[in-house]
Amino acid sequence: MPKLSPKTRPLIVEQVDLIRIVQEVQEAGIFALDLEFVTEGFYSPKLALVQIAWGQITEPQIALIDPLQVDVTDLVKLVADVNICTVIHASQADLQILGDQFGARAENFIDTQIAAAFAGFQDQVGYSNLVDQITGVLLNKASQFSDWMQRPLSEKQLLYAANDVEYLLECWNHLEAKLRQTRRLQYVLIECDSVADLWSTRPPVALAYLKVDKAKSLRPTELGVLRNLAAWREIKARESNVPRVRILSDRTLIEISRAMPESTEEMTVIRGLTSGQIRNFGDTLIEAVVSGRADPVKLTDKKSIRKSNSASLSSVLNAIIQKEAKAAGIASRFIATRPEIDELVHWFLSSTAASDEPELRILQSWRRELVGNSVLEWLGGKKAIKATRDSDVGFTLS
Repeated sequence: MPKLSPKTRPLIVEQVDLIRIVQEVQEAGIFALDLEFVTEGFYSPKLALVQIAWGQITEPQIALIDPLQVDVTDLVKLVADVNICTVIHASQADLQILGDQFGARAENFIDTQIAAAFAGFQDQVGYSNLVDQITGVLLNKASQFSDWMQRPLSEKQLLYAANDVEYLLECWNHLEAKLRQTRRLQYVLIECDSVADLWSTRPPVALAYLKVDKAKSLRPTELGVLRNLAAWREIKARESNVPRVRILSDRTLIEISRAMPESTEEMTVIRGLTSGQIRNFGDTLIEAVVSGRADPVKLTDKKSIRKSNSASLSSVLNAIIQKEAKAAGIASRFIATRPEIDELVHWFLSSTAASDEPELRILQSWRRELVGNSVLEWLGGKKAIKATRDSDVGFTLS
């Protein structure tokens, strides 16, 4: 059967057509999903196109849906349906948009980029490379950074959009078979669920100050002020759907936190704060300053209390994790990041009780089974590292 051209896949712009498609996807029980969006000028990206594929694995039905013309809420609800599997590649941005704009949390979804990393493919493999390796099809990515808000969309854009979902189900079918064979499928399901938790909801606004540049340079009282200012800015940016910097820049937040003005008049000398900003929300900022000064924050700097052998222990643990990850055919970042390794070392050096294990990924679920127990046994002196010429990594752990 010949591949359909983009001309035969016009944009879905009528609600009645979308209702029919939703019913068909429900019957299929699984569908591929991709979103095109515009990030520039928005806090949460502006959704510009929704692409889905369902039905036969190698010759799926494809729909390109115009969210500027139809309400896609019923389609998004399928992502939150535990009885329907949603397949996405590199899902972070898609999950965030679905969470921000529709309050949807993916309940039964597969990220093929994650699945590929557990199936022996390159870590963070791109969609086109994955399609090439599994199906032999070379995709044209020329329209990747085009203007998706323009109407009408060009035929090149329609073809690109269709390609982004056309091979997803086939890729997942191949990956699922490999994961079942290696008994890694459950690992992927757990990881995808964790990703859904992480990206479907925004962090609490009370923690927004932790992302402000130079926050760690502030004193506890100044941090209390910054916490309130950053929380206010976060709420304002979300409500207006504009970038945070459009409200106030990080630098300006830091300057206000250090100056701790007591009146709008004192704000006029703060660099980066315009007269219009002072006029529009100066009183609100003063309230944030006053309440923040009364409630200081002290960041815990664990680096300052780490012992001199922390770096050496972290390096050894990292080597052990790399070794076990390679043997399992899994990207090491899925097991533990360097900050998590450092946190484990800090716990080991400062703790005397085995019952107070830190809540780290490496000590939970499949990671503990695969690597975590071996790491704890090495830290506890129950296992030793031995140099060897025969090992790919130059040592064994026994």
